[in-house]
Amino acid sequence: MAVQAGDLRERAAVYRAAPVTDENNETDYAYQPLRTIWANVTPTSGRTENLPGEAERAEITHKVTIREASLPEICRGMYFVVRGLRLDVLYWYPIYNRRGWLEIFCRMVQGEVQADGA
Repeated sequence: MAVQAGDLRERAAVYRAAPVTDENNETDYAYQPLRTIWANVTPTSGRTENLPGEAERAEITHKVTIREASLPEICRGMYFVVRGLRLDVLYWYPIYNRRGWLEIFCRMVQGEVQADGA
């Protein structure tokens, strides 16, 4: 079943890695908000794995369907925040039989320890 414009019910904040210059005049990359768009977000698959110390990590793949015009430039250095959950962009492709629409596949990881310890 094809997604219609009325099915875009989730507000998705889009973040993109952008270059920033620090006090030592060196260039680094930091995620900055780009825009907020309407999307249809659907979980597609998931898996779990055991980590050392009796910890468990879950990885869930989501399909994010959007109008192509709402995000004309997309890259793997982006992520979406939908209902407080971060969805990292993995890959995307146009819906060939419906001009102007994109399917973006994203990964959400639960239980993963971040580099800053969060």
